[in-house]
Formats: sequence, structure tokens, C-alpha cells
Amino acid sequence: MKKLFLIAGLGAALVGNAFAAKSVDLPAAACEGIKVATGPSGKGYSKVYRDLAKECAVVPTCEVQTTGGLDNLNAMSTKKADIGEAQLDTWLAMKNVDENIGNLVGLMALNSNYLHTVVAAGGYTVVGEKKYGFLKGDSTQVVIQRFSDLRGKRVALVGSAQLLGRQLNKTLGYAMDIVDVDTDAAAFAMVKAGSVAAAFAVSGWPSGSIEALKQDSGLSLVPFDAAVSSPYTVKSINYRNLGVYNSNALAISNILFTRPFKGDKAIELTRLKQCVVARLEALKEGDYEPAWNEIKSLDSMGEVPPFQTVGGPVAISRAAPPAKSVAAPRK
Repeated sequence: MKKLFLIAGLGAALVGNAFAAKSVDLPAAACEGIKVATGPSGKGYSKVYRDLAKECAVVPTCEVQTTGGLDNLNAMSTKKADIGEAQLDTWLAMKNVDENIGNLVGLMALNSNYLHTVVAAGGYTVVGEKKYGFLKGDSTQVVIQRFSDLRGKRVALVGSAQLLGRQLNKTLGYAMDIVDVDTDAAAFAMVKAGSVAAAFAVSGWPSGSIEALKQDSGLSLVPFDAAVSSPYTVKSINYRNLGVYNSNALAISNILFTRPFKGDKAIELTRLKQCVVARLEALKEGDYEPAWNEIKSLDSMGEVPPFQTVGGPVAISRAAPPAKSVAAPRK
């Protein structure tokens, strides 16, 4: 079985025009404090930010909602966000495409993101070619049982999966027919209609859009069965709502990136990181996202150079003002 290696030279050749760091057109409304690029409301990046904002109020922050990690890197590159969450592999793929993205540094390591491979639970129908010019051929029921069954199949990719799916397709040589979709809901509808064999959705565990599905939804998850190497790992995930337990999923570390500030914002970011260090156990044990429990070390960021903190220790405050959001309009 072929091992999955990160394609360091992925660059513009694979990213293409559609993925060469999308533009984030933010409104001119002022943000008091650090602008944090996250992702769609209700999904992992946004939820992790809300926890951080609630537990640590040492500096004011506001949320810049984008479509996810690839947008977040571009938002920081174009100075529309100060810090932002993104997958390690996304940064590795983009750092040689955009010099500003390559110059980003890691403020702290976060949880893992997981590739959720959503399929029709009972399979989908493929109608054969016409016979005698007008009669339809025999129909075949196709059941996807594992990721490797997707060779040559049509798949829908959402958000960060639009880059990761292309990396997988190229490296594994699966010759999948890829279609990009704006939302998980739209991709899941395509799976149910049989117009795609699977939908790829990337998020932390548990994913809000996956948790919303029921066993009678006609959808399920299949395990990832390709061999992988760094920076990827394979971990087990559970979704009781779908009756899916100990299912292998491709996992990749998330990093909270930032620009290499040296002035006042460097002091604010130092205070923010010190707060997370001091309150990490509270974030793990309190009524917060399970994502925090995955974090073993805030400094385990792989090849990403660390942000250089400045100054001494600061007082830690738990009380926080309501988190503010600045939504990026759809194109």
C-alpha cells in the first residue's frame, strides 16, 4: 500500500487558481484588539476561539469568520487578521506560494482536524449506458465501505478538504473526480442524491455538521485505510448519532498562526499565550470543546517556527466580554 507523504512542492501547480489563497473581503468595521481568523459559525475553529475568548480576557479579541484554514492564512498574509487557525499541512503546502504565508509563525499548537468521509449508508445506484440507442442499461448498486473504495469515483470537497482532497488524490493516484462544494449540507445532499460517491469534510472532533446527522439520515462514515506518514496520523473517532465507533480517520495538527509581530501586538499575544498556558487545565476540565483535551503540548508545532514571546508574566483573568464576530461576506 502506498504511503501518503506531504508534497512539499505542491505549490501553485496543484493549488491552482481556485486555491491560491482566496481573498477575504472584510467589512471596514473596526475591531478592538486582536483579530482572530476562525471559520464558519458552529464549526471547530469558531468553537475553539469562543472557548479561548471566554476563559482568557487578558487582551480584547474579535472573531473574523472565514471559510476555514486556507482563507485564514490568506487573511493573515493580507493583514486582515492578526492570528488565525489552520492545519499544518495547509501551511506547508502554501508557504512557498505566498511569501507572507511562509513568514507566519506559530503562536501555539491546538487540536487535530479530521477528514470525515461521508457516504450513503446503503450505497448509491449507477445506471448503465443506454442499450440499442434508447433503453437504459442494467443498474448497479455501489456501496462504499472504506476510503480506498473511492478510486475513480466522484467526490465532493468542502472547505479545507478542497486542498487536502487534492493532495490525497495526487499522492495516492486515486484518479477521483473532484467537485468543490460550499457547505457540508450541500455536499451531504449530493451524497444522498447519488451524484457523488462521498463528501470530504474536515473539522475537529466532534464535527457539528456530522453530529447533527441521525442513523435514519441515509448517511454514514467510512474508515480511512491508506498508509500515512508525517505530518499526518490516523486516529479513531466515534459518532454515536450515526452508530459509528472506533472508525479510523486521517488526522492533521492545527496551529494557531500569527504574523511575526515585534511591537505592542507582540506584547498582547504574549499575554494571550501565557493565559492559555495557565488556563489549559481549566479549558480541558471545564464545559468547553473536547478539542482542548487533545492538546499535549502547546509548543508541538512541527516545522512551524515559534512566535517569539516578549516581556514577563502577566496577571490572568477569566472574566471575558462577549466575543465579537466580523463575518466575511460570501462571494
